Amino acid sequence: MKRVIFILFLISQCAIGHSQIHTGSIIRVIDGDTFAFQTTEGSLIIRMYGIDAPERDQPFSKESTNFLEQYLHKEATIKASGVDRHGRTLGVLFIEEMDINLLSIKSGCSWHHKQYSEDIQYAQAEEYARKKKIGLWKFDNPIPPWAWRNK
Repeated sequence: MKRVIFILFLISQCAIGHSQIHTGSIIRVIDGDTFAFQTTEGSLIIRMYGIDAPERDQPFSKESTNFLEQYLHKEATIKASGVDRHGRTLGVLFIEEMDINLLSIKSGCSWHHKQYSEDIQYAQAEEYARKKKIGLWKFDNPIPPWAWRNK
């Protein structure tokens, strides 16, 4: 019953925010913020909204990817909010009603991508991880992926 209520909540949010809900599972992790998602209608490449994980050649990339791999083949819901410039579906990943995008930030596996998201919870999660020196924040002055890509 709890799951039904949660799905109804997501659907109501979609009606307000023009989002779309997809149910299925992660079938392949590409990196710490991108994965292939299988639904009954087909597969999608999902770029996790509001976060930016380390690039493949960047410190902590493997750990960030491993964080996301723990959710492979688990029943999941995507609240999609659009498409990025590379044609990937932008979305928030939910597993058992947990916001995995938020958990990635709080676990120090990604940055809150403030350029694209003003989510207060995401900002607070990053601040928490920074203060506690969790994950990538154990390094002195970690370089965010958007700066790393511009090197």
